[in-house]
Amino acid sequence: MSKENDNQNQGILAFVTTDKDRYLGGRPLALLAKDEEELLGLATTVAKAFLADIVQFPTGDYMVIKK
Repeated sequence: MSKENDNQNQGILAFVTTDKDRYLGGRPLALLAKDEEELLGLATTVAKAFLADIVQFPTGDYMVIKK
């Protein structure tokens, strides 16, 4: 790991879903969106804030990760 990444969060930063049965809360941050538009908006905003990547699952859920 380089020095420029020393103070940055890495790994899974957030999980975003519209399905209350997959929403677990806790760490990493878990967000429950009301619809697919909000789902993408939340994932994009969190990723942008942390300069991170977004991965979409076949279920439609998103995970925000930082390598």
